[in-house]
Amino acid sequence: MLTILLQKIKQILNHKVILISLLFLLIFGGYLRFFNLSSQSYWMDEGYTVNAVMSITGHGDTVLDSGQNYSCFTYCYPTALLIKIFGATPETYRLLATLAGLLLILAIFFITKKLFSRNIALLSSFFMTFSYWQIAWSRQARWYTLFTLFFWLSLYFFYQSLYSENKRYLNVVLCTIFTVLSVLTHGLSYLLPVIFISWLLIDQIIIKKKFNYKKISLIVVGGIIIFYIFNLISNINIIGYLLTTFKLHYVLPYYLSFYLRNYWLFIILGLVALFSKENKYKKEMCLLLFTLGTYFISLSFFTDIVHYRYLFQVTPVFFILGSIGLLSLHQDIKPLYGKIILWIVTLGLFTTIAGGVFIPQTNYYLESDNPESFDRPYYAYTPQPDWSGAYDYIRMRKKANEVIVSSLPQFNKIFLGEAGYWIKYSYLGFDDTAEYSKNNKEYYVNAEIINNLAELQTLTSSKHGYIVFDYMVTQGRISDDILNYINNSLSLVFHEKTNSYSEVWVYKF
Repeated sequence: MLTILLQKIKQILNHKVILISLLFLLIFGGYLRFFNLSSQSYWMDEGYTVNAVMSITGHGDTVLDSGQNYSCFTYCYPTALLIKIFGATPETYRLLATLAGLLLILAIFFITKKLFSRNIALLSSFFMTFSYWQIAWSRQARWYTLFTLFFWLSLYFFYQSLYSENKRYLNVVLCTIFTVLSVLTHGLSYLLPVIFISWLLIDQIIIKKKFNYKKISLIVVGGIIIFYIFNLISNINIIGYLLTTFKLHYVLPYYLSFYLRNYWLFIILGLVALFSKENKYKKEMCLLLFTLGTYFISLSFFTDIVHYRYLFQVTPVFFILGSIGLLSLHQDIKPLYGKIILWIVTLGLFTTIAGGVFIPQTNYYLESDNPESFDRPYYAYTPQPDWSGAYDYIRMRKKANEVIVSSLPQFNKIFLGEAGYWIKYSYLGFDDTAEYSKNNKEYYVNAEIINNLAELQTLTSSKHGYIVFDYMVTQGRISDDILNYINNSLSLVFHEKTNSYSEVWVYKF
């Protein structure tokens, strides 16, 4: 009787410790994520989000002024509702991402607790709470944290539907719901059905060693049906698109370099977890590694676009495997002083040089290479110039009859309420400028297009106004003759350099 009573007391105390710990993580995590949320300027992609939300609040949908549709269902529509409640401020445009980032801390805890253990879950959530990249992406008016939240819920309910006997059909339904929400949030979620179907085959053939032809055929047919349904949902012929555009590329060194530099501590600890002799979580770890590997290989070999944020949704894998490795080392080290040294060293590294943030920051610089450290023909970066400062300068001085030319005209609409002019170029740096124009109007805000130097010279000689552009367009996107003309013939009135790849210039004509 006394033993049972002591066990109940222990359970109650454990529950209270967990609740207090989670509450601490949410409060501190919220403080880091909400701190000066409006101070940093919108950057390029945030401008697209804000413009799409403005379309919803203006006429009820994400059809832009150009008549084109901007796909942003799960983030933009809820944000439009928040705008009506709280007003159109940077905090409100970023609020859904911030809330999703906080919910993600809880989601990783409960998912990891179910798949692994309470201690692994608590440690994983701790690293998620104070991770630089988790905080940084929770402060952007973009859907990466929301996508990651749906992604992990989809992955979790897939696991439950496969390995749990309780409420299997409910788990299948929930997996389907969160997979669809993932698809509606980001196109990268099209790999989820591939992961699920592949893992079903792995589970049957390798794990359970049951080469059941009927079940395997059913899985394959089910996969075909799923792809067909996804085609209908997205209105995109995915298989046709892959067959017509399939090309092999090699950008693996970029992804390896970035993730080895930023997650090295957790990769080391994850390797410890993988090679631990007494590991009862092999199946669960393999599922996480398979998911990570699918995205890593797909982005490294099947696309030539290097965006490190496209792997953001699988980065919790590093924290989870790292937590398993750290706790495995804790168990293997016998002396108490050895355990203490292990935790001091690990937390010290995380706090100083391995991506931990404990003091709130106003500016978070997003994922990029350092152009001074890499001898490459190309380096990846996320430009974050001070668009707000540049447009504040223009707004205070611009006269009614003056025009505005911008490399990103969505900011013309956001800050000045007009579309203005756009110097035509490819946003991704490829020869695909036609994708961003229709009837000689720009895709996002229906800005008038300046196609070449002659048209720019005609405009600047007949009107007065401002030209604003950032560092990105100077890297081979806008032609040299146009840049030379701007630099040599117009007057520089504003320049702000945030970092080596984030600069903005304003010229007057």
